[in-house]
Amino acid sequence: MSAIARTLPAFRGPRLGARVGPLTRRALTAASLALALAALVCTVTGLIEGRAAGAFAITAAVAGVLAALLSRTWVGRAMPSPTGRDGLMAAGLTWTLTSLFAGLPLLLSGATPRLAEAIFEGTSGITTTGATALLDVDGQPHAVLLWRSLTHWIGGVGLVVLLVAIAPAAGGAARRVLLGEASRATEETVAPQMRDTVRITALIYLTVTLIALLALLAVGLSPWEAVNHAMSVASTGGFSTRTASAGAFDSPGVEVVLTALMLASGVSYVIWWRLVTRRGLGVHGPELRAYVLFVLAVGVLLVVGANGSEAPGTVLDGIFTAASITTGTGFTTADPDLWGDEARLLVLIATASGAMVGSTTGGFKVRRWMTIFGGVRAEVQRQITPQRIVVVRIGRQPVSDDAVRAAFGFMAVAFVALTAGTALLAACGFDLLSAFSGTAACMFNVGPALGALGGAESYAAVPDGGLLGLSFLMLLGRLELFTVLALFTRGLWRAR
Repeated sequence: MSAIARTLPAFRGPRLGARVGPLTRRALTAASLALALAALVCTVTGLIEGRAAGAFAITAAVAGVLAALLSRTWVGRAMPSPTGRDGLMAAGLTWTLTSLFAGLPLLLSGATPRLAEAIFEGTSGITTTGATALLDVDGQPHAVLLWRSLTHWIGGVGLVVLLVAIAPAAGGAARRVLLGEASRATEETVAPQMRDTVRITALIYLTVTLIALLALLAVGLSPWEAVNHAMSVASTGGFSTRTASAGAFDSPGVEVVLTALMLASGVSYVIWWRLVTRRGLGVHGPELRAYVLFVLAVGVLLVVGANGSEAPGTVLDGIFTAASITTGTGFTTADPDLWGDEARLLVLIATASGAMVGSTTGGFKVRRWMTIFGGVRAEVQRQITPQRIVVVRIGRQPVSDDAVRAAFGFMAVAFVALTAGTALLAACGFDLLSAFSGTAACMFNVGPALGALGGAESYAAVPDGGLLGLSFLMLLGRLELFTVLALFTRGLWRAR
């Protein structure tokens, strides 16, 4: 191994070390190890089934060698005090490179014959988007299906996996890696110390996954189906082992369980820990109530407005769809394109909504919407009485001016990204509804869209340029825009 390392002096060179600090290299090492272990599991699955084992064996070997080479750049060396710049670089580079690497076994196995499809599918897995370019999911090797579920599961808990390796020395920068997608919407974590935050968050995630597995087994899913869907729902990802997604089971029991699990996965981990420790909801009550009421309202209105041939027949069907889209899980039981226009508009609204800050979901997040509405209300009041001092509040908690500016900044950047993505897909030949909904579904990490990219379709018809653009939007949404955009600034790459 030392001989291999000596052939790659740039890995250890001072110029790279100055720009890509020890925090980033530790994070990349942890991510490489996670992917290597996942690929090994898929290799065993492929050997048992007799399909696609070689592709995952190569992936495991490459990831393992990469982890070994990276570890040589920081193991046994003093780690300088990380900064916010280090945290941004660690989060942005690790998610980007992990997403690209996740497509390797899909390309080698032939599941995605085009390179752009492999990148798209891998990015969709790691970012827990759940959009797929596969036309026939049912016919894929079990190793490929398991890899898709594992990339979801790694992506959902990915920041925790990174912090297991870097938290002891990273301090405040580790907090930026863990909460990079929270965009500082809330300062509370499950514990004051980062080491405890990592441990508790990982414990909650594992518990949610185990509960999902047992619940799905209880309603009749096979162990294979239950394992894959448990990882998918715990991460709010949406990849299924069936082409028809959750609708293939045609089971009210499965639908009830998945609805409850999706709703639970959209709740902030801070709330779950507060409830476990019997500290109540605290300042999170208004956000939780808004989240639950929004899903219930959209679910009921879907039944009222969806008057097509496959419209939700019951409130439960509507709530399932509302929970799936709002949390970004993306499981489908019907095709919204066969519903009424009012229902499809509600689907678009739910796509942009998102669930709670501190969960594995994408989208704007409920707290950010509440901040934006509060900011608009405050500005209207200032126009009426300019001398009045108006404080934006969520419930009784005041919201800082920085948080208000960040929320409006997020909205502005999201609008630009949505416009650019829609123009890109329109240039690829898609109609406006398909282009806009596909862009929103990818950027907000939902997965299924409307029109030609709807839940009954796949993204296989999108040309290579469109798939690469959507892959970028998935990363942009998963890291809440600014972390990815920071990678394109000169200051981030300037040596210290």
